[in-house]
Amino acid sequence: VLWLNGGPGCSSLFGNLEENGPFKVNSDGKTLVLNPHSWNTVTNVIYLESPVSVGFSYKDDKQYHNTDKSTAEDNHLALEAFFEKFPNLKKNPFYITGESYAGIYIPMLAHEIFSTKSTINLKGVAIGNGLLGDAPLIRMSGYDFSLGHGFITTESYEKLIENCCECKSGEILHECDFTKPANRTKCEATEVEMSRSPNPYNVYDDCGANSAYLRLFNKYYAKATNRLPVNERPNINCPHEGYADYLNIPEVRKALHVRPEDTHHWSDCGGSYAGVSTDQRPIIMDLINKYNIGKLVIFNGNFDHSMCDHIGNNRFVDSLAFKKDGHYSEWKTPDGFIGGFVQHYEKNLSFVLVRGAGHMVPHDKPEAALQLLKNVIGITQF
Repeated sequence: VLWLNGGPGCSSLFGNLEENGPFKVNSDGKTLVLNPHSWNTVTNVIYLESPVSVGFSYKDDKQYHNTDKSTAEDNHLALEAFFEKFPNLKKNPFYITGESYAGIYIPMLAHEIFSTKSTINLKGVAIGNGLLGDAPLIRMSGYDFSLGHGFITTESYEKLIENCCECKSGEILHECDFTKPANRTKCEATEVEMSRSPNPYNVYDDCGANSAYLRLFNKYYAKATNRLPVNERPNINCPHEGYADYLNIPEVRKALHVRPEDTHHWSDCGGSYAGVSTDQRPIIMDLINKYNIGKLVIFNGNFDHSMCDHIGNNRFVDSLAFKKDGHYSEWKTPDGFIGGFVQHYEKNLSFVLVRGAGHMVPHDKPEAALQLLKNVIGITQF
């Protein structure tokens, strides 16, 4: 399994040390604790820092101009190099997983693998809380989410509909282009109410997102959809996240084979990125119809109020117009609790909701995330 964090520009070492890797870092930034729900308890996992310039990754010529397309090509070459070094693993079924802007990375990487007739044994992909490149749909779902979770009143919701989109007669509301407000001034005045949550990545997390993720939200997502930026409001009473401190310990950097001449401070999000938010609908349609991918799962936590909420992604999957296979039904974790709900479609497509998780499902609901992985790779079934 390959795991990719998003951003664009966030290191997959965050996923390793804060989400689904074998260890988590204590708040002292020096010591580790075992993660009982690590994904490597059921499969081999690759954590790839991507695109180049993120984290410890680099280019010899230091010329960085990363786009969605170049990132897919680079990631493919990295995988080919990995399997050349470890040929005993190449025969194994291979799955690509990740979250957030990996909603762009994952389909494009899978398409690159198939279209180049690679011998990588790609069986499926699982996209968590993914940005899928449909800005109008995403913007409308944000309004629905805000109303459903009580961040705005019904009156404010109606004002948003009135001022933030000019719907044509007979047009389905969520298909209206909300990136083109009918009255931008009034629209933005009402949208201020939507930013009340301290953390768009999990609206019920009192500690809020770390500042690096909020800066990325404002830099890319808010700009791409004409959404107002959120305020960075760190909570001083929350425990310190020690993973960045840990990765900057000289002995750790040496153990990870970081170049001795590389003295820059590792940070979870950064790097250079030029191309943003390629629409994934035609790419995903190719994966399903042209390449007959074995499994394509789009999963979401239902507490995510970034640009990747469950409402918008559910609508995205429905818009692909594949026939539903059965009803929207619950799935359970090993302890017998409801992990969430799943809707299967024809041609190995599924939409999965993870109950009580935000943007980073393995971080918020580690046991459910591990069960989800088992279901994706075929150890168990939904």
